Amino acid sequence: MQKAISKYGLAAHLALLAVAPLFLFPFCGEEWTARTLLWLSLLAALWLFIEPSRRQGEMLHDARGRVFVSVVRDPLFWFSLVLVLMALVRWLNGGVKMAYDAENMVWSLRGPVVPFLPGSVSGSGFLPFAVSVAVCVLMQSARHALGKSARSAFVAIASFLAGLASVIAAVSAACGHEGVLAASRCSTVNASFAGNAFGVYMVASMVAIVVAFERKWKRAVPAIIVAASGCGIGLYMFAPDIVVVAYSAAAVVVFAFSLAYAQFKLGGLVLPKCLAVLFISAAVGSVFFMGLVPESVKEARFAFISEEGGKLVPESFLAARDTLSSIAFAVCKDHSWLGSGLGSFPMDIRFNAAEADWSVIAATQMSALNGWWQLLAERGIAGMIFFLSPLFFLAWTYAVRFVDMVRGAFSSRHYADIMFAHPVCALGPVVVAVTAACGFMDCSFARPEAMMAAAAMFALSGSAFPAARKTTDDESDTEK
Repeated sequence: MQKAISKYGLAAHLALLAVAPLFLFPFCGEEWTARTLLWLSLLAALWLFIEPSRRQGEMLHDARGRVFVSVVRDPLFWFSLVLVLMALVRWLNGGVKMAYDAENMVWSLRGPVVPFLPGSVSGSGFLPFAVSVAVCVLMQSARHALGKSARSAFVAIASFLAGLASVIAAVSAACGHEGVLAASRCSTVNASFAGNAFGVYMVASMVAIVVAFERKWKRAVPAIIVAASGCGIGLYMFAPDIVVVAYSAAAVVVFAFSLAYAQFKLGGLVLPKCLAVLFISAAVGSVFFMGLVPESVKEARFAFISEEGGKLVPESFLAARDTLSSIAFAVCKDHSWLGSGLGSFPMDIRFNAAEADWSVIAATQMSALNGWWQLLAERGIAGMIFFLSPLFFLAWTYAVRFVDMVRGAFSSRHYADIMFAHPVCALGPVVVAVTAACGFMDCSFARPEAMMAAAAMFALSGSAFPAARKTTDDESDTEK
């Protein structure tokens, strides 16, 4: 037991940190979720420097020193600290609200306390600040402190915890919990859906199926069945049709890549075993579906199939999306660099919507139907650049590691290493691509659950490429 804790303790803490918002979103508000993330981030950061994965023949104090030096030398770490500082400033620089000018008898949108700094609606900046801290810890741990087996453990544990969170939410819905039922309606009035994060972990569970047989974790197979089936139910319950289709397609792509890897690297009966686990997961998911999913959700999902001339994306949705995007564009012209303030878009709608616009958007509309436009309206060009910059750092690392793998494969003439890299390598780019694509239809990518999951998986993918065979870093990156 002590050896297992020493080997996988960091991976387990990181998985709990990444999945924590999925346990809390229907039951706790933003403040308590933010507090939880900050405490879990502190624990995960301690594990990062106290119990990192050790390489073959490496003492624990050497591993600690190696990880500390790697983190300090990482430009992304220092840039992440800048992002945390900006999030802190945005949280403290509140005051954005509607104000009434009694002399001129007009309403206006009041700016933050310090107008030349990023601002927010009072009370809306605490959770983004906590998320920025959590994402920093997740990225640095995935990049520098997890070995090969620990990376696999993170994917498996996080998928299982997400599946467990989905089952808890489904049971709560069956018991009539209003918070869960409200989230399951997937209303476009506030187009921010927890199902996107369940979709990320469903894709990750496809990798976990292969990983269980690769690492000979036979006892983990039941947990992975819960992961795949539970995350599938979470995606179905808490995401609209187009998002369900997008993540399901991503899961098929990643599972196919994982099967090819398993057959090439492991051979034998691993292919039918993986397919058997998938079919059992589908059967368990069907039981969850019949017993726990509310009838209102069953009637709402994919209802367009039974409608004459029904479409996956209705015309009314597209019309509302275009109208809200035009409003966001108008806000961007007035607040180009810093935006109108985090959480201010519901008020922006009321100040910028024309009378004819209210015929296509709801009177209580809270968000845009294109998350990228809303991000630009609330945070401005500078905020958009800072929001996307970590992805460019991770993409650069991914590209460098990929090129190193290709060079190593050609120099050693092991060309199959290019086609059959570890499936974790494919997980990050696929997840980020689907999450970003869904951002053109909703604002879910900015939710804590989805943001943390996508960042962790992408960072993990860049670290999972095999090193050149003459150095065999990844092969010796074994566990304690």
